[in-house]
Amino acid sequence: MCVNYDAMHENLRLVRSLESTPQFAPAWNVMPEGDEFPDVGTLLSKMRESGVSAVHVHPLTNGWELYSRESHRLFNGLAGAAVPTFFSRSEFATYRDLEEILDNFPTLPVVLTGAHWEEQRKVLPLVRAHRNLHLTFDLFQIHYGLEELVGEGLENQLIFGSNAPQMSAGAHRAFVDLATVPTQAKQKIAGGNILRLLRREAPPAADNHNEDVFMKAVREGLPLPIPFLDMHMHILDEGLHGAGGSFRMHRGGPLGVHAMLQRIGCSGGGFMSWNGTVGCDILEGNRCTRAALDASPPGFWGLASFSPTHFSESEMETQIRSVYSDSRFIGMKPYVRFGVEYSDPCYAPWWAYGNEQGFYAGIHRVRSDFKEIDFLAEKYPNVRWVVYHCGESYAVADMAIDSIMKHANVYAEITLTPVPCGIIDYLVTHLGADRVTYGSDLPMRDPRQQLGWVVFSRLTEEEKRKVLRETALKIIAPSFDKLPKATRQHFQNHKL
Repeated sequence: MCVNYDAMHENLRLVRSLESTPQFAPAWNVMPEGDEFPDVGTLLSKMRESGVSAVHVHPLTNGWELYSRESHRLFNGLAGAAVPTFFSRSEFATYRDLEEILDNFPTLPVVLTGAHWEEQRKVLPLVRAHRNLHLTFDLFQIHYGLEELVGEGLENQLIFGSNAPQMSAGAHRAFVDLATVPTQAKQKIAGGNILRLLRREAPPAADNHNEDVFMKAVREGLPLPIPFLDMHMHILDEGLHGAGGSFRMHRGGPLGVHAMLQRIGCSGGGFMSWNGTVGCDILEGNRCTRAALDASPPGFWGLASFSPTHFSESEMETQIRSVYSDSRFIGMKPYVRFGVEYSDPCYAPWWAYGNEQGFYAGIHRVRSDFKEIDFLAEKYPNVRWVVYHCGESYAVADMAIDSIMKHANVYAEITLTPVPCGIIDYLVTHLGADRVTYGSDLPMRDPRQQLGWVVFSRLTEEEKRKVLRETALKIIAPSFDKLPKATRQHFQNHKL
């Protein structure tokens, strides 16, 4: 309401509403002076009187100019008092706007929230160049993000921010808990840096009376106590950190990915290429996936991609039989960039072959609804259709629930950047844990947020076990005997 109604009226109401909860620190929405908002001197005086030590600004939503003389006076006053000033990515047009603020007010502690992981090439140079810029990781879920920035000595600029309750706070705490950085750096990121900026003492520690074995492991910075599976993993060629377009994926090849998987306790899952899906170069993509499997320990398998828009039906059929002659490939991965709906007849040879072989498919929907999923599930009943990104939003979850309840061979995979709070619980409540499976989409995103999303959900331990491994095993079961002996033995050794 500090943004959606009169700012100072609601700022003062916020302070009153937090009087009985001293562990929470109010942050005021501020604007340049005018007949509806005080000058910066009066503002700072009111903040001191009210015990307010941080502000946030909304120039786009509240309709004021970022570079006016009045704005300059506001930021100059906030900088002089070293007031932490929160900027949401949605409140400035380009990062050049933010850079102007950082350059002109070098003593202003700026906290950036809502930056997206696709903006790494814009955000990271600013963090490195401006020590007054602090960064949260609510949407900035970059692969090896904390390790990279702490390794550069920037741990004083990193702040835990979850965007709760819209997003899952547990998703983001796993990013910090499972980071391979010094304990002192973790402590700064988890709370030390923001307490320093706010000039506040740490509140009393809170105990989680619902802690289970999964939460305990993550809190202690340990891999999960069960070997779990990831049903949604991309891979780059070894040595690469970039994937074209706006995508940067630090250490996105097999060495970096497997080091991350070992760190969190993931013992297997399905790899698909990036260049063969997003890049639509399926020949190179399938080669990249095969190379990743060559560099992988037992427990991992491949999803192949084929393009009916780049090749004739006979060419595609030849490619299908060639790629799947490698017994490590048991999955099908079409993609939206091929430009046609999956129900189109041009896909039929692939789906028919998968139906004959008992493969599964990882589906990133082309349509905004689930009609193509309904069509595929009915026409190809021997394929398990794993619909990616069902945790995107409650609207998508509702559509997924409706489709999955109609078809025994459709499953919900969870992953996506928004990590909405409570949505995994919601899916499991309506579908059961044996129809919901974990996936991370690494290395596009760091897997630790996606894992923490499950770990710190309200699911029971048994439900978490199903989401994290047993549903995946159910999905690949019809193809299990096709997998290489070493992989089958790996699962047996791990009692999967």
